[in-house]
Amino acid sequence: MSRLRLVFVLSLVILAGVFMATIYFIPVGQSYPESRKAQIIQGEDEWILQYDIINNEERDIKYTIYITVDDVVYRDSTVVRPGKSYTYIHHIYPAQLEKGELTFALYEEGKVMPLEQVTYYIDLDSR
Repeated sequence: MSRLRLVFVLSLVILAGVFMATIYFIPVGQSYPESRKAQIIQGEDEWILQYDIINNEERDIKYTIYITVDDVVYRDSTVVRPGKSYTYIHHIYPAQLEKGELTFALYEEGKVMPLEQVTYYIDLDSR
């Protein structure tokens, strides 16, 4: 009987060890890409839209970026590798602006809703 009890206790210890290893060594599947807010930087002869994306997931993520400047749409796409970051930059020149309305939208591939969407109004009199 004591030998059977020893095997039982030993199997419980091994099972507990496997359980603990599973908790600490297998990553959780739900991590989301981080992003920062879009920044509008005023240069000498232009405005610069800058947006940083950080991918903390363990897979490549493809993004589509839409910039709308006074009803003119610009489309770009990029793939951000796992653990990497990407800085998107778009130049806006005064000749492109009539109303001064600038919309930025970031979409992850396969998703209908944007991860980020923001509209800025550039003061054309500040030039």
